[in-house]
Amino acid sequence: MSKIKFSKGKVSKFLSSKGFYAAIAICLVGAGAATWLAVDRTITGTLQDRGGVIQHEDMFRDFPQAEEAEKEAEEVVRRDYSIPIDRPSQQQPQPPSRPSLSSSTQPSSPERQSEPEGMPEQSPPSERLPTLAYASPVVGNITNPFSNGELVKNVTLGDWRTHDGIDIASEKGADVYAVANGVVSSVRNDPLWGTVITVDHHDGRQSIYSGLNSVVTVQEGEIVLGRQTLGKVEGVPCEIAEESHIHFAMKENGAWIDPLTVLPR
Repeated sequence: MSKIKFSKGKVSKFLSSKGFYAAIAICLVGAGAATWLAVDRTITGTLQDRGGVIQHEDMFRDFPQAEEAEKEAEEVVRRDYSIPIDRPSQQQPQPPSRPSLSSSTQPSSPERQSEPEGMPEQSPPSERLPTLAYASPVVGNITNPFSNGELVKNVTLGDWRTHDGIDIASEKGADVYAVANGVVSSVRNDPLWGTVITVDHHDGRQSIYSGLNSVVTVQEGEIVLGRQTLGKVEGVPCEIAEESHIHFAMKENGAWIDPLTVLPR
């Protein structure tokens, strides 16, 4: 057997060259690969005996030292031989960005505070109207009473009908007065009742004066006071057969009532 002689200069040159480091890197890769294959076969056989399967990527998670050794060896070889390292960069997970409140999501301040719903509006207290003091429209006696819906004989017309007011005896030309404060709602001429004036009162009542002269002292819409002159007695055409009088009637909320329940006795 012949002996192999090594020259000192050649050995020194080899040790200082890149080939020496490449050889070491290859040896490390080989050793790491051999170790990895042995471990992989052992674990794979164990899992196959148990009926389980494991992926190669999962093993690197369980043995990070082997993965790091393989990466370091590969980087040494590429650096020494000027081979660019083209390893895909592992993107670090970015923390979720905190949502910023934009002008559209920020609550806008109202120009004025709205009032809560359901709160009743406060209105100024209304003035309390005074109680009306009624007085008789003319000075005289009652000659024909209120029939309260019953039929009575009308001497002038010769028929039976209701008498919805009272007849108060008074001389022709006598003054007729408003029985209380109110507003004149109508002035009209009626073929049966003559000139008729209606006054509305704030307590829901109406006073109706029939048998006046066509010349009156008030007009529709005029405000009148109690005991203010409205006109003069003339006569009631449908009751002309009776003595001189006026026909005076009253309504309360649209229904006929007996004037004597309101007028003073």
